[in-house]
Amino acid sequence: MRRASLCVLIVAAAFLYLPLVVLTAFSFNDSALMAFPLSGFTFEWYRELAQNDNFLKGFVTSFLISQPVGILAMLFGLMASLALTAPGFRWRGLFAVLLLIPFLVPKSVLSIAQAMIMSRIGFERGATALILAQSLVALPFATALISAVMVRLDPRLIEAARDLGASPWQAFLRVLLPQIRPALSGAYSVGVILSLADLTIAMFLAGRTQPLSLMVASEFRRELRPDLNAMQVVVLVLTAVLVGLSEAYRRRRLHKLAANA
Repeated sequence: MRRASLCVLIVAAAFLYLPLVVLTAFSFNDSALMAFPLSGFTFEWYRELAQNDNFLKGFVTSFLISQPVGILAMLFGLMASLALTAPGFRWRGLFAVLLLIPFLVPKSVLSIAQAMIMSRIGFERGATALILAQSLVALPFATALISAVMVRLDPRLIEAARDLGASPWQAFLRVLLPQIRPALSGAYSVGVILSLADLTIAMFLAGRTQPLSLMVASEFRRELRPDLNAMQVVVLVLTAVLVGLSEAYRRRRLHKLAANA
């Protein structure tokens, strides 16, 4: 049984990560042809990428869009988690189902519906529409992360703070918030990563805004260039750094909370 599980794990890991390894290898390949055997090692494609103004603008656009998406996903995920974990909430199951709808509905269907609604209310396609739509998609993930932490907290701590004279806002800031900061950081990171990786919603709602995902998809339709491989590796590295920083912050907060306990 253990051998079968190990084989499944190896196959799954190869399926997930082998394309990334090949992509990284071709980004350093000293040839414009993406084929084995490799010709040599070079940083030429990264130099070309650094000199490509269009890709730099696309990356800046994606970065600027992803920041409010992460913040909105974190804030709305926090509010949804407070509602889901509130004692005596009668409609908890229905509310949870409503939160999961953006995750269950195919992105193409959801994007078309969002574009139609925004068109009906006179909301133009662009960066703002893209931020709102991507925040909606990130909301279920952010809510799940924050709720998973909040359900493990002792509600008596809030009750004790209230009994000692703290207002609801003071109890939230001084008792609840320090314990859920790692979850909030994770929710923000998930929102940013989902925004950077999004293509389907951007195709319907970006308008004249050109995030990096749209530019890459457009270039891949025409030709496969080595600098595109380099660009994808850069995005992967930045995403890994973001996840690493978020995890380091989460572990630091947990150690600090454990030390103060």
